Amino acid sequence: MKIALVTGAYKGLGFEFCKQLSKQGYKVILTARDLKKAQKAAELLNEQELNVYPKALEVTNEKQIQEIASWTKEVFGKIDLIVNNAGINPKDYADKIKMAKAFYLNELDAKEMLDVLHVNSIAPLLVVKHFRQLLCRSEKPIVINISSWLGSVTNLTFGGHYGYIGSKNLLNVLNKSMANELKAEQIICVNVNPGWVQTDMGGAKAQFTTVASVTNMINNILSKVEISDSGNFLNYDGKVHPW
Repeated sequence: MKIALVTGAYKGLGFEFCKQLSKQGYKVILTARDLKKAQKAAELLNEQELNVYPKALEVTNEKQIQEIASWTKEVFGKIDLIVNNAGINPKDYADKIKMAKAFYLNELDAKEMLDVLHVNSIAPLLVVKHFRQLLCRSEKPIVINISSWLGSVTNLTFGGHYGYIGSKNLLNVLNKSMANELKAEQIICVNVNPGWVQTDMGGAKAQFTTVASVTNMINNILSKVEISDSGNFLNYDGKVHPW
């Protein structure tokens, strides 16, 4: 029996991860900031006789992370896979004044930038912090952090978009450091570019459906990744993505 935790999972990539993982036999902890949304998403999957457990989780709330880790320890005794999928992109804010404060240089605001970094860069590490002991109880513990091609310095060809770009680039380097620390415990930590995906963030014209993107990541990364890959920034096809 394998246990997985997926953050930001009531829709989009997170929901599809829960669906495909549970179909492969995982018991999946599906989290969302709103418990009702998590429960509704889990019901849709459990109606298909899948094993999904809804939990409320605001990833910047370390107490909530700790509580879910304690619940997981009590119920399952371990965790095999963490998919840190929860994230925000200022370009999608309904409040465009707020958006500009993490997007345009002339409007840049430190607090708005830090809020994005908290969710996208720091929270994934806090999740691993509290699940570390449970990961150590797995035969092959894996942490997948959903990054973005926008986190690549090499491929960046335009300006602005500071909150999102900065947060994904920071996530990449923080994961590299975390992977180095956890390598002795055989915990595999990788960042993954899922591609341009048809989600609320990616838009309807994106290259991949959520089904195709998650299938790529499961087949090319989750099923093949080894401890020697830990710390890498990987593309959805399993190849190393430029930093």
